[in-house]
Amino acid sequence: MKAKIHLPALLFCLGMIIPATAQDTIPVPERGSVLPGYVITNEGDTARGHLLNINLWLNQNMTFFYTDPDDRQGRVKYKPKDIRAYQVGPRYYESMKYAFPYSSHKNNFILRKFDGPIKFYVWYYNPDKLNLMDTDISLDDLAKAFLYEEDELSKSGYAIKGDGELTELTSFRFLLKFARNMSEYVKEDPELSRKIAEKTPGYLGIHADIESIVSEYNRHMAN
Repeated sequence: MKAKIHLPALLFCLGMIIPATAQDTIPVPERGSVLPGYVITNEGDTARGHLLNINLWLNQNMTFFYTDPDDRQGRVKYKPKDIRAYQVGPRYYESMKYAFPYSSHKNNFILRKFDGPIKFYVWYYNPDKLNLMDTDISLDDLAKAFLYEEDELSKSGYAIKGDGELTELTSFRFLLKFARNMSEYVKEDPELSRKIAEKTPGYLGIHADIESIVSEYNRHMAN
């Protein structure tokens, strides 16, 4: 069983989450809070309970599942290889075998921001604090660790269209010719594709625009 920790102390050490632009479409949960949620096992079964919302960065490496939110002794730690996905409060994470930036692990959880014809994911990282990427870090270690505010984290955006492969929409290669690459990626929506190809303001290769483009594509395809 992992080291004991008093949750209020963890909250004091980790502080309160600061809303970030990338999270403006869903509620922003407290950092260090235990929230309702569920895990999906590798076999596809769903176990409902409560989970620890550590922060946008470290929740990509581990999660702690509580059958009883007040029973810290009975919590179970899951790593990305242990389960298929989990949801903590409003945040949904999927386990993927992928070499994300500044991760030394083969398997990682990644936040799914949008679901739909294009699934959009955001990967968060801090190149200055790589030691905190260790999946064996304990809750005591987390409480002592210095963590940057979430809106100071670097991030990368990824997408899966239909049954296709994971595509990094924020990679240097993709952004270098963003108007051509992104307009081709959403070519099933001719009007949206045209606005991107013509480099219309709001449809450029910045992270906020990319999220808006994916959201617009999903709305149009749904209709």
